Amino acid sequence: MSKDAAQAHLDTYLAQVHRHLKGLPDAEVRETLAELRSHVLDKVAGDMSVGRVEAAIAELGSPREVARVNVTERVIADLAQSRSPLRVLRSVGRLASLSLYGTFAFLVTVFGYGAAVGFLMTAAAKPFFPDKAGMWIYRGADGDLNFSIGLNDAPRAHEVLGYWIIPVGIVAALVFGWLTWRFGVFSIRLMGRRARRAR
Repeated sequence: MSKDAAQAHLDTYLAQVHRHLKGLPDAEVRETLAELRSHVLDKVAGDMSVGRVEAAIAELGSPREVARVNVTERVIADLAQSRSPLRVLRSVGRLASLSLYGTFAFLVTVFGYGAAVGFLMTAAAKPFFPDKAGMWIYRGADGDLNFSIGLNDAPRAHEVLGYWIIPVGIVAALVFGWLTWRFGVFSIRLMGRRARRAR
């Protein structure tokens, strides 16, 4: 009975870890859970009692923390294979739900890449929509001064760059894209260092 209770305790713990392993492929989830189970069984050394299992689990840490460390380490391993902007965005997205900083990094990354795409699309659209594509300043209904980039047909909007939006948009897209990519790589490495310290 004690062995069954200890096994149930271990299964419950692994199920809680499983819930926090979102973003990992199924094969990696199974591998992570198998490693954790093996670690606990090695620690109890054949004495499968509730007390020994609880002690082994306590050494591992909370299910959320164990999942955060494992996901972060796997994301860093993926990043070592390729550091393309899309891979960095996907990696930051996988870490977003694991910590407050991960969420912040994901939002900054999405905003940065979004700004880069916006500038690039505006530059590309200018020759085809010269009166609608550009960088705009206009007063809103509340009287506040507004700024936008892209397509705009508001009657009181004033386009400020003209065809200069093409080189400015391309340069701005490259700068935003590069800075965002560097921030994403930095954030992943930072979260990796924190995860290693937590072990």
